[in-house]
Amino acid sequence: MEYEITNGPSNAVLTFELDADEHVEAKTGAMVSRSATMAADTEIAGREGITGMLSRAISDEQEMITNTFTAEVDGAQVTLAPDTPGDIVPIDLAETGRIKAQSGSALAWTPEVEHETALNNAGNFFSSSELTVLGLKGDGIAFLSSYGSIYSADISDDDPLIVDEDHLVAWTDGLDLTRERDGGIKSSFLGGEGRVTRFSGEGTAWLQTRDPLVFMNGLSNEN
Repeated sequence: MEYEITNGPSNAVLTFELDADEHVEAKTGAMVSRSATMAADTEIAGREGITGMLSRAISDEQEMITNTFTAEVDGAQVTLAPDTPGDIVPIDLAETGRIKAQSGSALAWTPEVEHETALNNAGNFFSSSELTVLGLKGDGIAFLSSYGSIYSADISDDDPLIVDEDHLVAWTDGLDLTRERDGGIKSSFLGGEGRVTRFSGEGTAWLQTRDPLVFMNGLSNEN
């Protein structure tokens, strides 16, 4: 399996080249193009096809719909892109350990990665209530997307970090965190109550340089 990230950081796309019978998973709707020899299938929380959809219809669990792309011959390719203009970064989970991420930021992952809806010990972290937190672990690579470019920030006991939640993409498991109100200029401008997350302990957070909430608010004002 080989992969390449191009056109970043503003309009990044991710291309995989697989050998026969290799596969990758991606969130639904991420595919831009694929080889005719690259098969695609839909899974819902590990259950395939229509059976999974029917199971989802009678389940109260939050489950993630994904696409699995499997090469039928050597050299088959699939190209993926996020929903918004921005960057894509590979996270080697064998090095970082388990991470938690906005479910919408998890673009794709290799077969060794396990994913599950993660419980929050501080409620819903994000200003947009529809966003959920996804736990990612294993020995594979997870590919995270962002609105704008993405960068990492190291956190230590001596150097805690306060993050605007609309810029938060992911963080390593085990960090201590608390959710706080923020009555700054930005929240007043948006007409709502802003939130920040205070991280402490030892670990890493990944942040996006642009705020989709501000962007959408600007579009609505234009209309």
